[in-house]
Amino acid sequence: MIDRNVALKESLRAHYKRTAAPVDEAEKARVAAMVRGEAARWSSGMSVDGALFWRFVVGQLRFVSPVAWAMQVALLAGMLAVTGILHGSSSSMLVVMASAVLSVAFAVPSVFKSFEHDVAELEASCRHDSAQVLASRLVLFGLADVLWMSAAVWLVPTLAGEEPFRIFLYAATPFFAFCAICFHLSRMMRGRCVKACAVAAACALAALWGAGAIVPHWYAEMSMAVWVLALAAALALAVHEARRLVLQVAQDGASPQPAPVRL
Repeated sequence: MIDRNVALKESLRAHYKRTAAPVDEAEKARVAAMVRGEAARWSSGMSVDGALFWRFVVGQLRFVSPVAWAMQVALLAGMLAVTGILHGSSSSMLVVMASAVLSVAFAVPSVFKSFEHDVAELEASCRHDSAQVLASRLVLFGLADVLWMSAAVWLVPTLAGEEPFRIFLYAATPFFAFCAICFHLSRMMRGRCVKACAVAAACALAALWGAGAIVPHWYAEMSMAVWVLALAAALALAVHEARRLVLQVAQDGASPQPAPVRL
């Protein structure tokens, strides 16, 4: 049996050697030079001005479901409608804060799509790796949220009868705080971060409405200095967690490591 296998291998080796096409060394060298030149050109473009990365960020729009953008627009419209109905009511500010939390929750499935569908390993073998894909989607939704927040600060004061800066504080503080929570959960819950963030969003909404019911006007009684400090703390925490997440993804070359606790 062993001799027969050895003879078959030798026969196949001889057959492939006889029928193999000759290698054109000059053509081989020409193709290798073209590949090296193209790689150098793209690498040089990335290091000079980063324009190629921004082109990549814009290209990521194709991979974000239109439903995600529609939900953001519907959320903004619903918030404006409800605050208009509750004009002058203390509940209008809770609506703004709850809407800020939901704007983050609606973006989570698109931002962490690679982690949920286990394609981070495939991205790691591509020119733009998992960390760049994650950063590009954070940039996309970050720009969208800037527009969302700007519209809220511009329109809600007219509808709710509040100062624009207070509206900004009421929207931005829970927004950045919940961003930090989602970034932390995405590091801890590989493949389950969307579910974990959904549970966190439900808990955050319940906490907001519960606090408003138990301690009426709790947000209005807080001084502007306290709100500014809370916003600064939430922003710093969000930046810290985002940095940890991107660095972990870049080091692992894949999605965040799994945690022992799963939903």
